[in-house]
Amino acid sequence: MKNNNKFWIVFSLVIVFAVGIAGGILFEKNFMEKKQERRVKKRSPVRFPSLKIMAQELNLTSEQQEEIREIFKNNEERFKKLRSHMDERISSIRTQLKSEIKNVLTEEQNAKFEAMIQKYISQRKKEAEKRKRHPKNRTKDKGDKK
Repeated sequence: MKNNNKFWIVFSLVIVFAVGIAGGILFEKNFMEKKQERRVKKRSPVRFPSLKIMAQELNLTSEQQEEIREIFKNNEERFKKLRSHMDERISSIRTQLKSEIKNVLTEEQNAKFEAMIQKYISQRKKEAEKRKRHPKNRTKDKGDKK
């Protein structure tokens, strides 16, 4: 009879331990990740006021609104130029990086390295397409990478 009781006690402890592990995993997956996502969402960047908001809060005249609209348009052009220059510079740095790495590798390693780069580029394109199709899942995608 005592052996039977020991069996049930040990069996119960094992079950409680297993349920505790499963509960811990579920808790972390469902609550901790969501808590981190909420923290990320709270840190939204401070944005420059839109023309609509400025017009309402500053009581802008229609002439002022037109002038500010033109200023916004000119500013957008400056940002486009800046992004273009940044893209060119980043591309140049990446090309230099690849060249320096290739100088260290053998011919066989260089072929594998090129294949790695192409695989990386295709993965990035797939991720970008996925984000375009499902823009709401951006934070989820970032969490998946970790």
